[in-house]
Amino acid sequence: MGKSSTAIERQKDQKRAWIQKMVRSAKLHHKLCPFYDRKKKFCFLRLGERCQLDGKFDNCPIFIGFLERRYDEITAAGKPLPVDFEDPLVQFGVT
Repeated sequence: MGKSSTAIERQKDQKRAWIQKMVRSAKLHHKLCPFYDRKKKFCFLRLGERCQLDGKFDNCPIFIGFLERRYDEITAAGKPLPVDFEDPLVQFGVT
């Protein structure tokens, strides 16, 4: 049981590190969240609900959740993890 729990923790650490890397990469490309509608102040990830953080995505649980889902999709498909937020795998998912 000890070996499997350390493997799970290592996987969570890799996931957390990848998510932080994607957030840093997104900051390089975007000043505000790429899924934020500036005119209507809506979040595209929440299907038109108002963004509570006004487009700031540093600690946004919705943006982090999006990246977690993308990580799970990409690893489940056996694809290599992207190194840049602008990669189509991150933007559009695995097809």
